[in-house]
Amino acid sequence: MKIKLLIGVFCLFSFISLNAYELNGDLKVQWTGYKTEDKVGVSGSFKDIKLDIKKSDDFVEFLKSANVEINTLTLDSGLEVRNKSMISTLFSLKSSQKIKATISEVDEDSHTLTMKLTMNEVTKDVSMRYMIKDRKFRAKGEIDILDYNMNDSFAKFAKECFDLHKGKTFSEVTVAFELPFKE
Repeated sequence: MKIKLLIGVFCLFSFISLNAYELNGDLKVQWTGYKTEDKVGVSGSFKDIKLDIKKSDDFVEFLKSANVEINTLTLDSGLEVRNKSMISTLFSLKSSQKIKATISEVDEDSHTLTMKLTMNEVTKDVSMRYMIKDRKFRAKGEIDILDYNMNDSFAKFAKECFDLHKGKTFSEVTVAFELPFKE
């Protein structure tokens, strides 16, 4: 009788653990900044992204357990001269060399989430829309880097890129991430 009970408990825990959500690959983060009056997008990513996320039986709790830290000095726009320009102006302050993010709310009905994003020692809530496809959680939202007390850094960047951007650099940035998972 005890053996049957132990086998039953083992099978139950095996089934429960099979339904737990966990990371299944690398977190990808993308940004898109905009230039010129036509609002032409320039996209890139970061090479150094640290993610701490806990396995969970509940998908929302799995997402909310994520803690992300991005090293802005590893920015990659696909063009080395642009990388250097952005790093030396936008992220020149020590306080802006790390971006931290967590998910504080997830609304499964509306497919929206709230991400707490900290940059330059300023934390703001960022509303994002999300979708799930092929076991990848994808979210996208907008930030304004001026909301992160980066006015001087942004002004330096816009001045340095004035001719290339035909006199117009936008402070709005689209941020997106992709989190592969399995259950």
